[in-house]
Amino acid sequence: MGILSVTPSKGWRTASVTNLPSDRATFVDRQRTAALRLSLLLGGALVLGLGGCDSNRSESSRPASAPEPQGQPKVKSQPEGAKSQPRHEHGEPSAAMPRGPLRFTEVTADTGIDFVHVSGDFAEKPFPAANGSGVAAFDFDLDGYADLYFATGSQATFDRNCQIHPTNECYRNRGDWQFEKITSAAGLEFRGYSAGVAVGDFNSDGFPDLFVNCYGADGLFRNQGDGTFVDVSRQGGVADDPYWGTSAAFLDYDGDGLLDLYVANYAVWSMEVNRYCGDRVRGVRTFCAPSTVEPAPHVLYRNSGDGTLTVDTAQANLSGLSGRGQGVLAADFDDDGHVDLYVANDLNPNFLLVGDGAGKFIDRSKASGTDTDYLGIAQAGMGIAIADANRDGLIDLFVTNYEGEHNAYYENQGGLLFQDVSRSRGLAADSIPWVGWGTVLADFDLDGWPDCLVTNGHTDNNFEQMGRDSPYAQRPGIWHNTHGRFRWAGGAAAGPYFAAKHVGRGLATADFDGDGDLDVVIVHQDGPPALLRNDVLPEERGNRQTVSVGLIGRRGNRDAIGATVRELGCSPERMWSVTSGGSYASASERRVLISRLAAESGEPEKNVSVRWPGGRVTEHRVPAGSTAITILEPLTE
Repeated sequence: MGILSVTPSKGWRTASVTNLPSDRATFVDRQRTAALRLSLLLGGALVLGLGGCDSNRSESSRPASAPEPQGQPKVKSQPEGAKSQPRHEHGEPSAAMPRGPLRFTEVTADTGIDFVHVSGDFAEKPFPAANGSGVAAFDFDLDGYADLYFATGSQATFDRNCQIHPTNECYRNRGDWQFEKITSAAGLEFRGYSAGVAVGDFNSDGFPDLFVNCYGADGLFRNQGDGTFVDVSRQGGVADDPYWGTSAAFLDYDGDGLLDLYVANYAVWSMEVNRYCGDRVRGVRTFCAPSTVEPAPHVLYRNSGDGTLTVDTAQANLSGLSGRGQGVLAADFDDDGHVDLYVANDLNPNFLLVGDGAGKFIDRSKASGTDTDYLGIAQAGMGIAIADANRDGLIDLFVTNYEGEHNAYYENQGGLLFQDVSRSRGLAADSIPWVGWGTVLADFDLDGWPDCLVTNGHTDNNFEQMGRDSPYAQRPGIWHNTHGRFRWAGGAAAGPYFAAKHVGRGLATADFDGDGDLDVVIVHQDGPPALLRNDVLPEERGNRQTVSVGLIGRRGNRDAIGATVRELGCSPERMWSVTSGGSYASASERRVLISRLAAESGEPEKNVSVRWPGGRVTEHRVPAGSTAITILEPLTE
């Protein structure tokens, strides 16, 4: 069957000058749009663990609701050197504190992680400093524990008077929430202005490699397999991208088994053309609006198989494709065995690019209904998450947006048609006041339905000085999924972190402690990150067991990016997608975490099917009692 089963107690192993608009649009226009959205909303008043086949689940997985409003006919940052944000308090859950269905405890202070992000913001307000950076959670040494790589900006990139050059940082997970900084020893010091991080085995040697998307030269680091990396940025061909980069994703778009790379760029910008935006009368300078900068072309690199990546954008039908790219995610959206791409753009329509498996893409953005919101308005897209959130066997899509906009939840109707049902599913109204960034759809409480988490934080740290009610630090958002509908589950009920305000950016997930549920790491502007331990209580977990599933492709790409996993004989259906990219500028652990109900007399074996990249479907057993398995793609039919 091509399965390696490993059942350790923890971990697993395998071998201007005028007062220009400083907001995303003019203030009046933005308020009018927000008021229209809110009136409609009120008037209508990891892709990961999906849980067990409950006998009391409704057979109809799609919730009934009134039709959505249809807009189209579609079937900061503190200056470097300033005092950073205080490290967040944490502690064990208090019995006196109200407890919601989802609960996390911040454990950062005790982990050994001392990374502090630097945005690069200073008096002249360099635009890239508004956006922030991401994080990667990946097991680079294959010891069964997800390690961490944090990206950071740098004031020195824009300010010649600044001589401080911070580096990105890497931490090895030693288990029991202990992390060791190994940046220098691992060869991962990198002092470019870093934004996004992508993980993928681009040379197919079994060890995950690392790409860093930057303002300026990008970075590519090849994993040596001995706990160290070598910088192959120049010889790899990625150091010459002249644009301001944000996120990236590895994928095999031409079906040759090698991981290629899509790089989302934001804008054509430099300090030489940095305009004054803000209020001269008040003496408040802010970051400029996206509309003041030209969108940058995105870049697709083809893996040549000799350690180099070559630009293949035009040949793949993507020439002329430009947008202020923020998030990017690679997955098989139409379940045809070929990997596709979704890109969230800032005040440009989003992209849905459908791959043919042979090196070409078709732009289905407008036809699919995922390019704008239900009013037909392009939003300020930031982060991306996908999951089969209503358990109908189709991938649904969630995109975070700017304040005055709702976060968009696009429900898959089949045939690559999506509908923005954010209002009726409970994900719209609560999100309008905030600026959303990193996000994930994941089953945090192991009840079989993927929940939603969003980290928020404004781009400007001085709007309030202009009389704007736009706080810089903002509370994160978390929603509990109840049979395809989402209910707000944030504030103190989710833990002290969710009751406090933060300036969030990148977000990633992994089971950092090997206890069978998903934990979270969040990057903060000009401050330390937050590691959030998922505290599913034993009585809430009940008799659910979890198994971590990894896939290794042998006929397609080794990371199996674009694969789909389904559990056979389960109603409502359960499926998971193997993805690359997602969230905002971040990379989550790629293993699939499945929860299932255990039988009193011992859990029976379960069967799963895998649609591998290329479209081949195989079936496999999940052995009873296993906690971690790796499925190898069979070489023969």
